[in-house]
This record gives sequence, C-alpha cells and structure tokens, in this order.
Amino acid sequence: MDLTGVHKKIAEALFFLGKMTEQERRVGGDDREPFDFYLSAFLSAGRTVDYRLRHEQAAIYPAWRTAWDASRTPQENSLIKFMVDDRNIEVHESGSSRSVGQEGVELGIGEHRLPGGMHAVFGPPGTSVVIQTNVYNFTIDGAERKATEACAAYLTLLQRMVAQFEADHP
Repeated sequence: MDLTGVHKKIAEALFFLGKMTEQERRVGGDDREPFDFYLSAFLSAGRTVDYRLRHEQAAIYPAWRTAWDASRTPQENSLIKFMVDDRNIEVHESGSSRSVGQEGVELGIGEHRLPGGMHAVFGPPGTSVVIQTNVYNFTIDGAERKATEACAAYLTLLQRMVAQFEADHP
C-alpha cells in the first residue's frame, strides 16, 4: 500500500506547525498575518490526510476510520472535530476561530537575542523590562488552549491514525 501522498501531508503539517511555533515566539511587532498563513496551511494539510485516505483507500478506509474513531477518547474526537470545523471556517468563511492575546516577556539587564531581533536593557542592577508578544489560542469545549499545543496534539493523532491504518493494512 502506497501512502506517500498521505505521509507528505503529515510532513507538510509538521513543517507549518514549526513555522507557527517560530512565529509565536517572536517578540515585538504586531504582524499577525504570518501566523495566520501558517495556521491556514497547517489546517489544510491536516485535513487532507483524511481526504487522501478516503480517496486512495476508498474500499477499506471509511469503515476502518469509523472503528478507529470509536476507540478514541471523547477529548481526542472533540479535538479532531474542532480542527476539521476550524479548517472549514478558515477556508470557506471568515478565517480561523483562533484568538490573539498578549503575553509579557520579562528581560533583565543585558543583551537578549530573541526571535524578532536583538534587545538591550540598560539600567541599575535589578532593572527589567517587559516586552509584549502575541499569544494565539483556541477555545475548545469551553477551555482556552494554546493554538500551537492544540495543533501539535491534533498532528500526533493524525500520525497515530496513519500508523495504525498501515499496521492494520500492511
């Protein structure tokens, strides 16, 4: 069974998750578009994993997927549903449901090389400054969850699903 296209989409989702994580770590600035672009690409790549399996393994995947879903915890199935729904909102409606907040990063005296540039703090001993950075979140089942952490958990589920499908259908 050749699932090269499926594995390519998993790798693509992993790539965009890495880019989202890099973007999230940037301090200073208020440019949210790069994170949103990477999130959109991540959601699309993740969703395509299921689409490809349904198309390429049409005779066996749908029934297998129903059984696999039944073996997941309610939280895992909720996360999968949320990501599928958020991808649909991202692609077909007004954009992802992610929210953006601010989080302070405290820097003490000295030079600090951070994503987004160098920062230098001068002053008497004990001096520090707080620089704001964007924090991206989803609200899943009423609980706020860091977007990159939720995406990482979703990707792990997709990887487990593909591995189990391959083990069940060598």
